[in-house]
Amino acid sequence: MLNNVSIRIKLLVLLLIPLILFAVTGIYLLELNSSNINRLKTSLFTTSNQSITLVLNSDRDMYQALAAYQRLSSPFVSAEDKEQAKADFSENVQQTNDRIAQALRIVTEHGIADRTHPDSGKSINDTITEMDLHFNEWVKLAEAQFQAGDYSIEKEAKLLAEFDEARGNINDFGEILEIYAEQEVDAVTAENASTTTSTYIILIVEWILLITLGLLVIRKLSRTVSLVQAKTQQVAAGDLNFTPQAKYDKDELGQILFSVDGMIAKMRELIGAIADNSRQVAAASEELAHSAKESADAASHVAENIQQVTTLVETQSSIARESTVAMEEMAVGVQKIAESTNVISDHSQQTNTMADEGTVLLARMKEQMERMAGTIGDLSRSVAVLSEKSDKIGEITDKITTIANQTGILSLNASIEAARAGEHGKGFAVVAQEIRKLAAVSLESAQHINQLIGDTRGEIALASEYMNVTVTNSDEGSAALGEVAHGFEVIAESIKQVARQLHDTSAITEQMSASSEEVSASMEQSSSSAREISDKAQSVAAATEEQLALVENIAYASERLQSIVDELNKSVRYFKL
Repeated sequence: MLNNVSIRIKLLVLLLIPLILFAVTGIYLLELNSSNINRLKTSLFTTSNQSITLVLNSDRDMYQALAAYQRLSSPFVSAEDKEQAKADFSENVQQTNDRIAQALRIVTEHGIADRTHPDSGKSINDTITEMDLHFNEWVKLAEAQFQAGDYSIEKEAKLLAEFDEARGNINDFGEILEIYAEQEVDAVTAENASTTTSTYIILIVEWILLITLGLLVIRKLSRTVSLVQAKTQQVAAGDLNFTPQAKYDKDELGQILFSVDGMIAKMRELIGAIADNSRQVAAASEELAHSAKESADAASHVAENIQQVTTLVETQSSIARESTVAMEEMAVGVQKIAESTNVISDHSQQTNTMADEGTVLLARMKEQMERMAGTIGDLSRSVAVLSEKSDKIGEITDKITTIANQTGILSLNASIEAARAGEHGKGFAVVAQEIRKLAAVSLESAQHINQLIGDTRGEIALASEYMNVTVTNSDEGSAALGEVAHGFEVIAESIKQVARQLHDTSAITEQMSASSEEVSASMEQSSSSAREISDKAQSVAAATEEQLALVENIAYASERLQSIVDELNKSVRYFKL
């Protein structure tokens, strides 16, 4: 129920409850005071009434004692009546003294023995003392007269004067008590009225002060609560535009307003920082996506170039195998030339035929040498192209390395911004960490590719040197074939000079055999290098495919990062800075 009541009503109820309790307590105390006053009045009245009653009874006893004396002094009273009158006299005298003493004790106990009569100025003590004096004197005179039996007029007059003095003192005593009772009752009543009036005035003044102070406090509390509620509702609505208070109170309410304004200002700074960081992250994400796309394109280009290198290497290997076969055939031909040279002396008749056959073989050999020279030229050009491709691959891997480094820097910046974002940037920090790992793997792959490219360049340079040697040997082989052809021409022109040229021909044949073996070994080495290049090219292709997969992962992570940034921007746009 209280949850639906405003704080102003709650504070009013909180103020009214003690006010009502205070008022009830005040009224109760007034009633209690009035009751006490009434009891006091009753007690005072009872005290006065008791004293007055005792005084009146003592006055009656005096009259009865006087009546008993008069019966004793009458000549018409029998002796028996006189004895009774004498007993009554003594009893009444004793009762008078007892009642006066009891009344004096009561007024003494209540501290009013010093009260004076307004006319005579005598106090109660003085009045009682004189009353005792005159009454005792009257008793003595009366006892002396009825014992002596002398009832003269002078003695009777003196006796009556003493009695009147004593009775007058008793009347003064009673009047003093009555006046005291009236004065005390009037004073108590006036004091009660004054106390009641003062209490009501104090209650009213206190009520006014409490209500005024309570309303001021409630107004201040309500104003503070309303301001805090308005500010928090404004923040809840996403509006962080606010004007702080020009001045804050020094109490807790002022500190609450100061804290709320400080909280809103900090939230505004935080949301602004998040928005700025979100924009920076979005830009970094776009740049990362663009870099990933470039990396993917570069990786695809590298894969294509590696494929071309593989194709060229396979072509080179095929050419090397063909060259090896040709060199083997050339070696067989040289061997045949050697055998023919050895049996020339025995087959001179067949010289022309063999010369023709030698011419044909030389023509074929020349054709094979030319074809081999062309193949070697193609192989040399392939090696040159392979070298250029390797250079391009090196440039591409350098770009990949640069992109991987930039990606690592961007992911580090993203991690820093995510750490600044606090709780909202945890997911973004995980993505940035994954990007940094991918960048590290990309950098490692690029370095591995650079190493492979360096090895490939070395092998290509070695193959180029071998090609140069092969070209040189091919040129020498061609020159040797030219010399052989010239020799066969000389043989054809002059059979007679065959014997003299046999030694030269044998030497040339041995040289050709040695050259053929060298060419064959070079071609075998070239084929082995081509196979190694092919294997390394395949390794580079596999690494490039891994790089491409990593780049695709980076692209996916950047897209995910962009999605997170969009969601963060959507959340931040809810607030108006």
